[in-house]
Amino acid sequence: MKVRYCYWSVVDGDYAWMMEAVIRSARAAGVHHDFHVWSDRTIEGAINHSAGKFDKWGCLFKLVFLRDAVRQLDYEYFIWLDTDMWFVRHPGDPLRALQGAPIHIALECDLTNPKSVRADWWNCPRDKFVSLMREHGVRSRSIFNVNGGLFIVHREAIETVFKLAFDFWQSAKGQGFKFNDEPLLCYAMHMLCGDPYAHTTRATIDLWASDWMGVFRDRLPDGRPWWFTDYFTGERIPANPAIVHAMRSKKALVEVGRGALPDPYLGPA
Repeated sequence: MKVRYCYWSVVDGDYAWMMEAVIRSARAAGVHHDFHVWSDRTIEGAINHSAGKFDKWGCLFKLVFLRDAVRQLDYEYFIWLDTDMWFVRHPGDPLRALQGAPIHIALECDLTNPKSVRADWWNCPRDKFVSLMREHGVRSRSIFNVNGGLFIVHREAIETVFKLAFDFWQSAKGQGFKFNDEPLLCYAMHMLCGDPYAHTTRATIDLWASDWMGVFRDRLPDGRPWWFTDYFTGERIPANPAIVHAMRSKKALVEVGRGALPDPYLGPA
């Protein structure tokens, strides 16, 4: 019988130290699920696999590893984590975010919102990205951007996710846009999730959110509430997710992983 889910990541160099810190924070928060990590060295607390050489451009390796290596593991769902995550408390069952869909990635900001103040996403004009999504079958009223730091995929959807992402990448490239992983995951998510409004950051912010503004810059999240800022409109949303994407805390994560800093306050388990 397949275990329902595991966490996974692909790391090397300083990112390996960061992943050790991520796993340490998860264990301190009471998370006992497996972490499978493909790396250039042994990661304490993980089930280790050799990453070998891989192309890091655009983080497209996430999709390649998912298709070629991760789906060989005996789990029903796979939860990708970037290396700059921090568990401030136990997340409960992260599969609740799926809402019956075969994939979940938080849909952050509505690109069709007339209040948007940013004109582009990943060097693609906002209106053009919306039209690309429409051309490729997205029918939802709103179209959202995503952050690739955390996503969940059912094993039986992996091939479909990869094909959707690859086809969208090829088509966008033909129109002059060479996308990284996020627009590709964004497209696959819109095509497969059924009800995108159940997967927005606002709807799932208790599980995960990205500190892209650097509320916790150069330090680690401490379990207290903070403000998530909409990338396109600047709207502030109250946030206190169990897993924080501590994008501006990489140095602190490396130091914790190396043992140069003591584990900071982790919040209530």
